[in-house]
Amino acid sequence: MKHIYTKLLLVIILTFITSCKNEVKNAIPSTNLNIKIADSSVILPPSWAFGYIYGTYTNQEQSISLINNIIEHDYPIDAFWIDSWIWDWQNEGKGPDKYIDFVGDTISYPNRKNLWSFMEEKNIKSGMWVWDCILKTGNEEAYEDFKSRGFFKNEYIETSSWHNGSKTTIMDSEEKVKGTWCGNIDFENPEAVSYFKERMSPFFDEGVDFLKLDRTDAVPVVKAMFELTQEKGKETQGRGFIFSHSNGVETGEYKKYPGKWTDDTRSDWSAFKHKRPFQSWIPKVGLKENIAMYTDLNKHYHKIPFLANDMGGFAVSEDGFVDEELYIRWLEFATFVPLTTPFSQPENKSGNIAFNISKRADTIFKTFSHIKMKLFPYIYTYAHKSRIDGINTIRPIKDDLYTYYFGDNFLVAPIYEEGARSRVVNFPKEDTWINYWTGEEYTGGTNDTIQSTIDVIPVFVKKGAIIPMRRYSRSISTGSNDFMELHLYPGKNGHFQLIEDDGISNEYLNGIFAITNIDMSNLNDSSFKLTINPVKGFYKGMNEIRKWQVFIHSNTIYNEIKIGSKTQHLIQENGMVKSEIISGNINDTLEFIFQ
Repeated sequence: MKHIYTKLLLVIILTFITSCKNEVKNAIPSTNLNIKIADSSVILPPSWAFGYIYGTYTNQEQSISLINNIIEHDYPIDAFWIDSWIWDWQNEGKGPDKYIDFVGDTISYPNRKNLWSFMEEKNIKSGMWVWDCILKTGNEEAYEDFKSRGFFKNEYIETSSWHNGSKTTIMDSEEKVKGTWCGNIDFENPEAVSYFKERMSPFFDEGVDFLKLDRTDAVPVVKAMFELTQEKGKETQGRGFIFSHSNGVETGEYKKYPGKWTDDTRSDWSAFKHKRPFQSWIPKVGLKENIAMYTDLNKHYHKIPFLANDMGGFAVSEDGFVDEELYIRWLEFATFVPLTTPFSQPENKSGNIAFNISKRADTIFKTFSHIKMKLFPYIYTYAHKSRIDGINTIRPIKDDLYTYYFGDNFLVAPIYEEGARSRVVNFPKEDTWINYWTGEEYTGGTNDTIQSTIDVIPVFVKKGAIIPMRRYSRSISTGSNDFMELHLYPGKNGHFQLIEDDGISNEYLNGIFAITNIDMSNLNDSSFKLTINPVKGFYKGMNEIRKWQVFIHSNTIYNEIKIGSKTQHLIQENGMVKSEIISGNINDTLEFIFQ
């Protein structure tokens, strides 16, 4: 009998070990990764921020309807914020009443908790708009509360009509109003900051995850708002997130409080060659100038690691014209920036949502947004590299404002002129560049006129590149790196360092993340070797088994793959060459020879 119990115990132990083998999330490593950090000021946004973040001026019912429509159209959606009308949607943000009273519009949003819960159930993070002051008229209780505590930095009569008598966003800002007292909250006073957080806490208790900060980008305000999302956001696990304006960058401290956006822009090709009238308050930034904000080495914007833009342009012309071609070219460009945010002022009846613009826009947006979601492992690796290497994902090219690197391996050349179906591209020296869409090769140090129909923009991949992608998922948080596609561009030796973490905590700051080095080396003119090295490091939730599928992009014909002593035929499908799905342990070295 004792012998039987011993055997039974062994079976139980082995079963337990087997069940735990595929997941190492509770493993305690002997050491964390000890890597030199080039810019320790860089704090990463949560992983979901690298998907699609929508901004709107919708009420509760409209928000739910829009989100359902977005999902039904097979668009990705990771987050959704309601802009300034969340305080007073029923009066179209007229103000000054409600701006801000720490209550918001409870008529147009009769149950905000249910709204945020609806989003949470669909893996969508929820956000709201806020600013740094209190207008007195209509908000006397909140105003006197802060004033009596000495929590205003200063007070003055506000005569701008923005949420101070104008029934739109800021379309009528040139119209002077009677004005009201405005108290700027003193965010340099720790007690004032603490009290502001206390007054904002109910919104986070209901389910808000992140904030859009308007009106200012002063570092003390940005810091306080970011800390609010860290401390109060129920889904953040300590990794906060905000949107703030693109200034306030005099020191590197702003990098601790991601992210930023390129301010209000015009739905126009260029602010200096426009055909339609725009109101004078709108910054002189159209699509062309917006691209340059990421690439102009003479301005500070290119230094911002995590910079979004209002995809499609924020402000429409005075006649409300929505330019389908402009929108498509803007969405194509916005695919290849770190943070992508479809958003517009409410006067744009499309809301810069593709299915509201045209069937063609709908199809093209779906194509490009799916590409970006699949590129998450690549994009998130370079988010880490902004901190580790001190080099941002978008890398400007000197004397070429409208072409840039997206990480090491992509060259992006957006179309920014109306009616253009081609543009000249200058190819950086020392590399061979492969057209992402056609496979055509171009020699570095040359230039060529690249054809670009409305449904593509010129994008090129460096020969020797290893591009990790994953299967499409509607949100980053529901996707997985457990199945990874490796898109190879052989012909030159290549290397990629895949960097992963849990995506939601700050454990990466303590060296708790994982690195997988992947190498490609030429053996001769008709064969090459791919090596996936054992993972270094760990993070909570990391699985031990990963599936890989290799896709080869080359003019050279490869027919088979050798894995150890076994040979498999490569699959020829729709002009693509790919391997079978290969399963492996992340702690083992995997070597493949393609020939």
